[in-house]
Amino acid sequence: MTMATSSTRRQRTFLLGRHGAALTCALGLGAATPALADGSDTPHRFGLMLDAGAPHGVGLSAVLRPLPWLRLQAGPTTNTLSFGLRGGLSILPMQTFLAPSFNVEAGHYFGSDYNDVVDWLGATPSRASAAIRDVTYNYVTGSVGLEVGAASRFNFFLHLGLSYVDLGVDDASALLQDATDDPDVTARNLSVRATMPSVKLGFILYFF
Repeated sequence: MTMATSSTRRQRTFLLGRHGAALTCALGLGAATPALADGSDTPHRFGLMLDAGAPHGVGLSAVLRPLPWLRLQAGPTTNTLSFGLRGGLSILPMQTFLAPSFNVEAGHYFGSDYNDVVDWLGATPSRASAAIRDVTYNYVTGSVGLEVGAASRFNFFLHLGLSYVDLGVDDASALLQDATDDPDVTARNLSVRATMPSVKLGFILYFF
């Protein structure tokens, strides 16, 4: 009787241990599943982006992320000469803490003083061009970026690329008169196009 009782106790202990381990695993999976579902089913979609860089200055944008791999942004900018508007998109192929991004952005800057623009580009304004006060420019930028915390509520990024700039002057008569030394030269508008390196640092804070 003693041997049978001891054997029965060992069997009960074994069964309790096995079922206890199974129950612990089930509870662990049950606790982990909602957390995984919350991260995949309800990603952060809306936020604000603040960035600064060259040559296009500082920008504040609203951010929409309709898909985990797609980010859209739009908002106002300033380059210390004038104010502008921009919009862009980013492709995020990986949802890891450190991830690459492929970015395209287009923007427009409203009228600013010609002398300030020329000085900003590194040239010397002429005296005759002082009358030119309305210079606008459009740009398109393509860049490759490094995203830190791409799937998190707070996202830091660095973008490097090239920017195509189309600068326009509505009335370039004063500029051409100074360049040709001919006061009779007239012009309606002038367009200057250039491609230059672009760099941008910034962060995104998602609210929900």
